[in-house]
Amino acid sequence: MGFGNVMSTSKTIKTIDTEKKISVLIVEDDLLIQKIHKVIMTKFGTEVQLAANGKEAVDLFLSGASFDLILTDLEMPIMDGIEATKQLRSMGVTSMIVGVTSRNQDSEIQAFMKSGLNACYVKPLNAEKVTVVLNELKNN
Repeated sequence: MGFGNVMSTSKTIKTIDTEKKISVLIVEDDLLIQKIHKVIMTKFGTEVQLAANGKEAVDLFLSGASFDLILTDLEMPIMDGIEATKQLRSMGVTSMIVGVTSRNQDSEIQAFMKSGLNACYVKPLNAEKVTVVLNELKNN
């Protein structure tokens, strides 16, 4: 019976090792929105890291970090989401980049999309939006 437990534990460990968690970078200057998005993403089983502005995000990639998904705000101090996305794409970053903004005017969203986003959503994220994003990420 003890041997069976060892086998079961071994299987569990193997499953955990082979199933890679999705890594997410949340680029957001508003602490409340950071917290909301982090809680939602964590509930979906992702590993989350935070950056307070676009420059911090770019610096993370320059230091060798990588993420499967980047959720970035449009308006932030130091470096906004448009400039950060342009810089990340020019550096060869192929991660899925999703804009998250409080702006809902088509012209602003289109300008944000043209910077290199894969998608753009109006804040705050919710379970439905996250499900769509994660499914798209997993299917690509």
